[in-house]
Amino acid sequence: MYCICCKKNRPSPHNPKEAGKVTSKEEEEDILWKNSKRGDGSLYNVNNKMIDNGIIWIIEAGYGSTHDGDQFVIAICDDCIEENLEDATLLYYGNYMFQTMNNGDWSVEKEKEKSKQKYRRRRNLDGLV
Repeated sequence: MYCICCKKNRPSPHNPKEAGKVTSKEEEEDILWKNSKRGDGSLYNVNNKMIDNGIIWIIEAGYGSTHDGDQFVIAICDDCIEENLEDATLLYYGNYMFQTMNNGDWSVEKEKEKSKQKYRRRRNLDGLV
């Protein structure tokens, strides 16, 4: 799928049979628009799929948008994630898998604080211009 920032076809659904590559356009389309239920009743769609080289996710427009209730599949590649975190275009929110890593060198709270600081700095600079 194409990255919303750089427009390159980088993030892709993982396919363990083919060394992480989707084998056909049809297979990728099936994954992107799939919306089914598992045997236990839980939903299965692209949000539950392992993605290589970035994020592919279904986002929903809330009340107040001209797209109220619409859902969109968007993608962003790992390179653009890093670039947009640096200038606070993308904000770090948390990590649902880990709270700390590398013997405490990295933590969710540290990353959130760095993101907040960059956001405040950018917002304040925008106010000066």
